[in-house]
Amino acid sequence: MPEIVENPSRTEDQADTSTNPALMLVLCSVAILVLSQVIRADVPQEWKLAPFVTTIIAIILFLLGAWSLERKTLPNWLDKPIQAGARWMGIQPGQFISLCFSPVFSVLTCVAAGFQYKMHSPAAAIISWLLGIGLVVYSGWNKSTPLFKMSRGVLLVAAGLFAGALALRAFNTATIPIVLSGDEASSGLFSTKFITGELNNLFITGWFSFPMLNNFLQSLSIRIFGQTTQALRLLAALCGALTVALVYLIGREMFGNLAGGVAAIFLAGMHFHNHFSRIGLNNIWDGLFFTFVLGCVWIGWKKNSRIAWLLAGVGLGLAQYFYATGRLLVGVVGLWVLLAGIFDWKKFKKTIPDLVLMALVTLIVILPVTFFFVKHPNEFMAPMNRVTIFGEWMETSLAEYGGSKLLVILDQVKLSISGYFDEPTRAWYTPGVPLLRAIPGAVFLLGLALTLLHPKDERHHLLWIWLGAIAMAVASSESAPAAQRYVAAAPALALMIGFSLSQLGSIFSKWIPKGTQAIQVSIIIISLLLGADDARFYYLKYTPNSDFSGFNGMVAQTLANKLKNEPAGTELYFSGFPMMGYDSISSLPYLAPQMNYVNVGSPWEEAEIPEPQGKRVLFVFLPNHESDRAAMELAYPGGTWTEERTSKGETLYWMYDFTQD
Repeated sequence: MPEIVENPSRTEDQADTSTNPALMLVLCSVAILVLSQVIRADVPQEWKLAPFVTTIIAIILFLLGAWSLERKTLPNWLDKPIQAGARWMGIQPGQFISLCFSPVFSVLTCVAAGFQYKMHSPAAAIISWLLGIGLVVYSGWNKSTPLFKMSRGVLLVAAGLFAGALALRAFNTATIPIVLSGDEASSGLFSTKFITGELNNLFITGWFSFPMLNNFLQSLSIRIFGQTTQALRLLAALCGALTVALVYLIGREMFGNLAGGVAAIFLAGMHFHNHFSRIGLNNIWDGLFFTFVLGCVWIGWKKNSRIAWLLAGVGLGLAQYFYATGRLLVGVVGLWVLLAGIFDWKKFKKTIPDLVLMALVTLIVILPVTFFFVKHPNEFMAPMNRVTIFGEWMETSLAEYGGSKLLVILDQVKLSISGYFDEPTRAWYTPGVPLLRAIPGAVFLLGLALTLLHPKDERHHLLWIWLGAIAMAVASSESAPAAQRYVAAAPALALMIGFSLSQLGSIFSKWIPKGTQAIQVSIIIISLLLGADDARFYYLKYTPNSDFSGFNGMVAQTLANKLKNEPAGTELYFSGFPMMGYDSISSLPYLAPQMNYVNVGSPWEEAEIPEPQGKRVLFVFLPNHESDRAAMELAYPGGTWTEERTSKGETLYWMYDFTQD
C-alpha cells in the first residue's frame, strides 16, 4: 500500500488565498444559478419549483459574496460560525462554505434526473452530481492532508499482479463459462437501451431492480466490442483483476509486504473469484468496493489520513449503485469504527471530524438514488425480498421439515459459514466444493485461530466483521450457501490466507533465524502453488464438466452461436413449449437480435402459425416434439434437417432449413 507523506508544497498563506470564503461563495452561487436555470428550462412543470427556489437562493448568496469581496471580509454573523466549523473540521473557511453547498448540487442532480428512464436534463444532472462530489472531497482536504506515495517497486508488483490476473480472467470469455446465462444476457439487453437512447438515467433502478450504473458501464463495453458475450464479461474481468491488485496494496499496508503478496497471488488463481470475474453481472463489484473502502478506512484510522477517509466515502457511496450486498458496507464500516473507538476512545474523538466528512461524502454520492428509493421504496427492498428466508420460504421450510424458526435460522448460519471452507456452494456456481478447497481451507482456519491470539487487534476485527457480515447476509437468504452472495468475501478470505502464511513464516523464522529469507521465498512458492491449483481446478476440471445455466441455457447458447451470423430479418419458428421459448432465455435475443422469430406455444396442428414472408425460413424443435416435426415437414417438404447434441451425446434441438420456391 502507498506510504503516507506530508505535502510540503502548500503553505498556510497559499491555502488561505485559494480558499477565500467570499470567493467560494461567489463561485458556488454562480454555478448553482447557471445549473438551476438550465434545469428549470428542461424539467416538466411539476418539477420547476426546486430550481426556481435554488435560483433565488443563489442570487442572494452571490450578492452577499460580491459585497464581501468588496469589503474583503464576510459579515460577522456569518463569519463566526464558518470559522468555528472550519476549525473543528481542520479545514479553511472557504472549504467549509463549499461543504455547505455540496448537498445543493446533489438536490439539483435529483431534479435534473427525475425518476424516469430518461433524465429531464442529462448534462446538468451529471455535472451537478460530479460538482457535488468534487466539492465535498475538496472541502475535507486540509493543508496537512497526507498524500499517497508509492515506490516504483510497489507499483510494478501491483501492475504485474493486475496484468496476470486480467490475463487469466479475460482469455476466452466467450466460452468460459460455457453458456451466456439468461441473467447476463438480460442485463446486456437492458444495457443496450443506453445505446439506442431509450434510457440514460444513472440514478434510478432498472433491470432486476438494480441501480443502472453497471448497465451504463456495460453499454460502453458493448459500444466498443459489439453485442457479444465478451463485451459483457470483459468488464467483470477488469474489475476482478483490479481487486487482485488492490488486495496486494491493502494487505501490504495491514499485514506487511509478504502477506499482501501472498493474498493477491492466491486471489488471482482462486477458483471462485475467477468464476465471478467471468460473469457479466454486477456481483463482482462488491469485492472491489469492500476492499477499497475497508482498506481506506484502515489507512485513515491508522495513519490519520484525511484523504483516505474521503476516498472511503466516495467508494462507500458508489458501492450502493451496484449489487445489493454493497449495502452491508455501511454497517461493516460503522461497526468496525465503533469497535475501534471502544479500544481507543481518545483516538476516536480525534477522528470524529474525519468520520463526519466520510459520511457527508457518502451522502452526496448516494443522495440522487436515495431520493428515488424514498419515492419507490419497493424498488429498494426488491433485491432482498426476492431471496429472504423471512416469509414464504420460512413457512415452507417449517411445513416440510418441522422444528422451530430458531433452528432453521441456526441451520442457515451453519450452512453460510460452512460455505467458506466445508459446504459446496450452490446456485450460480456449483463446483462441488466450498469457496476454499481443502488446503486453502486449512490455511484459512489456521489464520482464523492466529487472530484469536490478539483479540484487540483492529486488523483482526476488520476481517471478522467483514466475513461475519457476508455470512449473515447469506444465512438470511434462501439457497444457502448461494455462491453469488459470497463475492464480497473473496478478498477477505485471501487476506486471511496471506496473514496466516506470513504469520507461520514468522513463527518458523524465530526457530531458524538464518533461514528467514528462504522461509519467505517458500511461502511465496506455496501461495503460487495454491493459486495455480485453484486455477487448474476451475479451468481444467470444473469448466469442461460444468452444466452452467442448465439444459435450456445450453440450448440457447448453442442455437445463438449458430444464428448470430444469419442475415438480418431471417425468419425462425421456435417450438420449445413447455420448456422454453426463443426469448424466455435472453441469450438468444441478445446474441442473435437480428432474427425475426415466432414462438410456437402449442402443438403444431393446433397452433395459429403465421405464414413465412421470406424465401428462406428456419424451424427449431426441442426434444419431445417429434409429432410437431412431422406435421411441420408435411406443410413444408423438401427442407434439410440438422441435429445439435451436447458433448455427452444428448440432443439439444433439431433445425429444419427450408427454402420456398
